[in-house]
Amino acid sequence: MYPMALYSLIVALVLSLFGCNGLDAIGKQDISGTPTSYAQVNKEPNPALLGCFVRSRPSEYNRPNKYEYCLIKSGQGYAVYYYFMDGKSLNTFKGWTSASINGDCLTADYDGSTYCVKNGEIMQTTTGSSDLHRMLPMN
Repeated sequence: MYPMALYSLIVALVLSLFGCNGLDAIGKQDISGTPTSYAQVNKEPNPALLGCFVRSRPSEYNRPNKYEYCLIKSGQGYAVYYYFMDGKSLNTFKGWTSASINGDCLTADYDGSTYCVKNGEIMQTTTGSSDLHRMLPMN
């Protein structure tokens, strides 16, 4: 009985880490290579958009979608490495995606999510929604 209780505790801990966005999907090795897609730059990005970010878990959802992005300068252009996980189906996308940059905002072509600088923070919204979600810097 004791080993089964320990096993259950470990499984619950791992699942809770996934549920609270405790694990980042994008690692340094993912963005260390040469991008396969570049962003269309209509206006140079606000420096606050550069780097890697993860969406904070919205409290109103039990199984929220997970969003991460890294905007890097590569050569003469900018590239976006993107991660998305559907909270219901658990389907994922991970890789370089084309994007549009217009100063304070970046729009990922993969799913149309927009990331904008507002009051010094990065805020995310999805296509068809006006809800804003805060993005947190990833280490």
